[in-house]
Amino acid sequence: MIVSATSALVLNWTLKGLYKSNQAQDYFDHLNLSAADPLFQKFDDEENFMQTQLVSNRKFFVRKCAVEFLEKCNRENVPGQAIILAAGLDPLTIELCSLYPECIVFDIDKYPRREKEEYVKKVCRNVNFIDCDITMIELLKDRLLENGWNSHQPSMLIMEGISYYITESDLRNVFSTFAAVGSALVNDFGLLPGCVDEINRRHGKKVYQLIKEAIGMESLHLYEPDYYISLVRQCGFANAGRFKMGEIQLERTGERSPFNGEEPGWVSMITN
Repeated sequence: MIVSATSALVLNWTLKGLYKSNQAQDYFDHLNLSAADPLFQKFDDEENFMQTQLVSNRKFFVRKCAVEFLEKCNRENVPGQAIILAAGLDPLTIELCSLYPECIVFDIDKYPRREKEEYVKKVCRNVNFIDCDITMIELLKDRLLENGWNSHQPSMLIMEGISYYITESDLRNVFSTFAAVGSALVNDFGLLPGCVDEINRRHGKKVYQLIKEAIGMESLHLYEPDYYISLVRQCGFANAGRFKMGEIQLERTGERSPFNGEEPGWVSMITN
């Protein structure tokens, strides 16, 4: 499966060992990440190390939140539902389907993912692939319902790598829609450069600049942390909290380095 350049760049910075199922690791091995080579080569060894730590933390945290949610559903003997927006070719879908056959995963993206769908459905039955622009919120709800989503049963909304590319208005619409039915949430956002500790600021500025140029966007949507967490809470996720890269790095590796300091990461995570 050939992955687009910017998505492949992110997956190049993802440690395969984050995924625990054999199915997800095999799937990861089938991904062709060569489209990222020209971008990847623009980062030196230190920069690639820093990006690998941050992206792996991001994916570790998303997976952890999803697993904890589905474990809770299993303990309570209720069918858990994971809604992965802008899923692309990321391995999380097959990871969750494989580990939790009692749950149902909705893999949603505006672009068709036929190779992924064919691969995943050979080993997992508890998944529905939906082609839909997530900013078309009423259509998204309809497509979910048509594909078996039950808004009265526990759901987790997984929004990784999205807030950078859609408007604040669209972001609010998505949050409000799923908060209204009591969904759990895991999400990330990019920090405005001035909010990041100076020692690490250049890493965020560089990756955002190169991604912006690669996809032809005039600017990415970055936020001041207090503003973003307030936005999430205003949309209905009243108990949402923010997690910084230092504490996630500590949980994942046993030490905070290289994310020491007050605001060491150019990305933060949100969950409720």
